[in-house]
Amino acid sequence: MAKKYVDLHIHTTASDGTLIPEELIVEIKDSDIELFSVTDHDSMSNVLEMKAIAKREGISFIPGIELSATFMGREFHLLTYGINPEDPQLIKRVVKNQDIRETHNRAVIEYVSQKYKAVSLEGYENYERDPSRGGWKAENYLFDMGVTSSLSDFFMVISDMGRQLIFDPLEVVLPELVNMGYTVVLAHPPAYFKGECLSEEILKAFKNWGLSGIECYSPYYKDASQYAYYKEYCQKNDLLVTSGSDYHGKFISSRKLARPKVTSQEVSFEALLKLSKD
Repeated sequence: MAKKYVDLHIHTTASDGTLIPEELIVEIKDSDIELFSVTDHDSMSNVLEMKAIAKREGISFIPGIELSATFMGREFHLLTYGINPEDPQLIKRVVKNQDIRETHNRAVIEYVSQKYKAVSLEGYENYERDPSRGGWKAENYLFDMGVTSSLSDFFMVISDMGRQLIFDPLEVVLPELVNMGYTVVLAHPPAYFKGECLSEEILKAFKNWGLSGIECYSPYYKDASQYAYYKEYCQKNDLLVTSGSDYHGKFISSRKLARPKVTSQEVSFEALLKLSKD
């Protein structure tokens, strides 16, 4: 019998991915995935549709979202599972994050407009992006205006601008989500300190704030020793072990669905499967 895989970190057109739910489910089936989650950045707009499609196809689905928070001056991502997209408290958090991100995007456009006459805040406001391209409005707009030619170019503009994107503190956001009754997992740990492992002191603080698990399998890991470090920490501290591809469709073509290939035996499958139930 063919192996089945778990992928709990996937993006759609609701944020910066290129696939709508009906397109994604085709790839989910082709990739032999038995449990998955859509975790769009600060967005829940495709969750209910995806849930209905997954139920129709008989594939286990965990409603999720990837929420941003700030820790030690860096943007951290919290994979939040078992969510209710109609929860007023969660909606309030999502809207706040969206407002913070959009305020920063507008600041980027204003900064670029000082150097490029063709770029303006009015032009940005009137710009209509095609969600199937992936990315986000400000990134798409600067690309189409000829200011950038890649995602790295866009982040270079932000770096040159010198204005940091600051969300609410992680020590505020994480307990808030836990108090709402949700399961919160730290996304791709190597992403935050140039690939280095987070110290046990930091991980202990996260656990004390209510963290439920760590994404121990991700394309961000440099080598097997990092997988082992986080998985061992989870096992010693009764935290969930999860896996995610951080798939964005064609927007980030190097990332493939269900990569790394992780089966139910390698993650906290039974506990995670409970989050897929109504």
